[in-house]
Amino acid sequence: MPQKLTDILKPITLVSLRFLSFVCILLLFACDSYEVAQIEVDVPAGLPVPEEMVYIPAGDFIMGHKEEPRTRMGERVASDAYFIDRYEVSREQYKKFQPKYTFSPKSALYPVTHVSYWQSLEFCKVQDKRLPTEIEWEKAARGTDGRKWPWRIFVNHPNNGFSGFMAEPVDKRKEWISPYGVYGMGHNVWEWIGEGYTYPGQPEDELELFKIIRGGLLQTHITIKFSPTYFRNWMEPDSKLNFIGFRCAKDAN
Repeated sequence: MPQKLTDILKPITLVSLRFLSFVCILLLFACDSYEVAQIEVDVPAGLPVPEEMVYIPAGDFIMGHKEEPRTRMGERVASDAYFIDRYEVSREQYKKFQPKYTFSPKSALYPVTHVSYWQSLEFCKVQDKRLPTEIEWEKAARGTDGRKWPWRIFVNHPNNGFSGFMAEPVDKRKEWISPYGVYGMGHNVWEWIGEGYTYPGQPEDELELFKIIRGGLLQTHITIKFSPTYFRNWMEPDSKLNFIGFRCAKDAN
């Protein structure tokens, strides 16, 4: 029986549409002009925003993922208003606090690493700030629409397939900023969070052992992947590693 012309064209059309979608995504991330849509935020009159910090308004957002039982499982969570650093703390910033900290001049704008939870906590305290809570970090990373990636559209990491971790300058990758304009969430170093790592059903002997870290890369020997906005990781607070840094936060009252 002869085929209808529409039956012949249908699979060709589907393939064409898929190909065009793929090309559009490639162009989106290859183009320097790509910008993440930003949430419009009204800063209350008379409230000064500290230098290099971002104001995050009070309100609800979607936290966690329904298939990740150690998260808030996609429930709506409320936060107060707060400030959070636009960038991870850089090596040159940390050296002003700790003169004995050394690094190559070429890496001055790279995130500070090899600092423990306690050292990061002390740095923030001296700046009249603190480490962000887990709610604050996740809201700043994903906004209010429950997105998996701060920049919303999935893309493979450009270094996937290569071994080893390489941080990037804290002000790089504008195409990967969060909807609040925060850099480095999900694609640079892991960041200390000002809370202990807990989850439902956690063994008692694990309580108080670990601190939460957020926003780094998920790696094996030859894979490098972005961590989703809701992904929770943990580390012993005395750890000083080349893939853990931090940023600070501050109350907005």
